[in-house]
Formats: sequence, structure tokens, C-alpha cells
Amino acid sequence: MIVEIEGASIVGHIDIEAPPELVFDAFTDPEQLTVWWGSPDTYRTFNWKVDLRPGGSYSCNARSASGGETSTVRGTYIQVDRPHILIYTWNPSWDAGTETEVHLRFEKIASGTRVHIVHSGFAGREQSQQGHTQGWTRVLAWLRDHVQQHSPTKSKEDQL
Repeated sequence: MIVEIEGASIVGHIDIEAPPELVFDAFTDPEQLTVWWGSPDTYRTFNWKVDLRPGGSYSCNARSASGGETSTVRGTYIQVDRPHILIYTWNPSWDAGTETEVHLRFEKIASGTRVHIVHSGFAGREQSQQGHTQGWTRVLAWLRDHVQQHSPTKSKEDQL
């Protein structure tokens, strides 16, 4: 996995041993998002609402492991092309008044799927960009772990 700063963007990729359809669905299904996005030692997301279509909106809440204040992320889907491309705006309550854009591409590779991410819109906001870079590193690892654990291909291999 690589997640790094490039200009005013965050760019990265991760390989996941599962078909693109499963990876895309894990990133867009409210029930799955609640399961994998977060960890007991950082924060947990909940109350996902997803209207998966161009112009549709999404939102979720998150609470830190220490049980502090609830934060919210919301945005609008710009492009939805299952299982290839997902583009949406990102409006987190902890970085109020700023809107950035997340581009995800799900590329079929021999071992499964390579997820490419470009999160743009951080010009002049280096601290936010640094925090989001660390966040995406965690999020992509959680996604990989969730999908590989629940992939039918992985389950068959584990049974051998």
C-alpha cells in the first residue's frame, strides 16, 4: 500500500485479493461500511446513509474510541460506475467549511483489485492534508482486511 502527498492532493493505491465488484460494494454498502470503517482503538463509524447515484448524497457519523463528541462526514456522489469508478465530495465536520473530492478507481488485476485513490482540494491546508493522508492509510487497510476476510475466494482457500 502507498498513500502519499502529491501537490494539493493525496494519492495512493492498495491491492486487495478480491474481485472489483466485492471491493466496490464494500465501499458503498451502508451495512458493510459500518462493519469495517473504523476500529476499537481509533473511532467507529455508524448511521451510514447512502443514495448511490450521481447527484445522490451520503453521510455517516463517527465517535472516537474515547467516547468523545460525534463527528459527521457528508457529501454528494459525482460519478458512480460500478465496479470501476466512484467519485464523491467529502465534507467532514471536523474540517468545517471545506469541500474536497475523492476519486476511487477499482482496477482488476491478476490477484484481485487495485484500488487507486486521489483525494484533492487541499491547497493551502497542509495540516488537514497530513491528517487525511494518515486517515486514508488506515481506511484502505481496514477495507482490505474486511474484503479479504469476507471474499468467497479467500474462504475457499482457507478451507483447503
